[in-house]
Amino acid sequence: MGISMTLLEIKHLNIEFHDHLIPETVVFDLNLQMEEGEIVGIVGESGSGKTMTALAVAGLLPRHGMKKTGEILFDSRNLLFCDRKVLRTYQGREIAMVFQEPMTSLNPVKKIGWQVEESLKIHTDLSEEERYSRVIQVLQDVELKNPEEIYHKYPHELSGGMRQRVMIAAAIVCNPRLLIADEITTALDVTIQDQIIKLLLKINKATKMGILFISHDLSLIKRICNRVAVMKDGYLVE
Repeated sequence: MGISMTLLEIKHLNIEFHDHLIPETVVFDLNLQMEEGEIVGIVGESGSGKTMTALAVAGLLPRHGMKKTGEILFDSRNLLFCDRKVLRTYQGREIAMVFQEPMTSLNPVKKIGWQVEESLKIHTDLSEEERYSRVIQVLQDVELKNPEEIYHKYPHELSGGMRQRVMIAAAIVCNPRLLIADEITTALDVTIQDQIIKLLLKINKATKMGILFISHDLSLIKRICNRVAVMKDGYLVE
């Protein structure tokens, strides 16, 4: 075994919302560590704070109406309080996130190819041809048949399972080191869920991409994760 490297370290994370009359704490003193290439699950019921934790790691928490303390260390940089410009260099390139509902994450008026390619335009200097071949490659990697055809389709022309694969393709197109999957199988039927889990395991094995897998479904978490953190009412309970 080689020496494992810490990919992500969350230290004493507290998240408190101030957009109501009474401040509401949604995450209390959370500590969590992830190694490179590891798959870690955060499981908990609705309102347990798991999605807020994921959004904090992805740098997607709102800037106003809340108080946050603690550290989210990635490359020994505290992403919780770093400059927005610095954060953008990580988002999509080093850390990517896939959400539960691809229909709200995908732009209905843009073709699939354009949407998967967007991250490459922001984070790389690849030529148009190189970007095209990378997108086709990544659509193949997520096991979409006829990627050249899918490249030219719109989201509404694909099934739910295909759209979720497109979202995964868009997330991994820049080879991030950390993929955050937030309830990404919830809206899918059991067969498709199964395929998506196998796909994530395959990507993890092939690329050593770390995956933070958020779910309320313990049986799914057991199948994919090396370690599991259980959250309840904002606390990490085990």
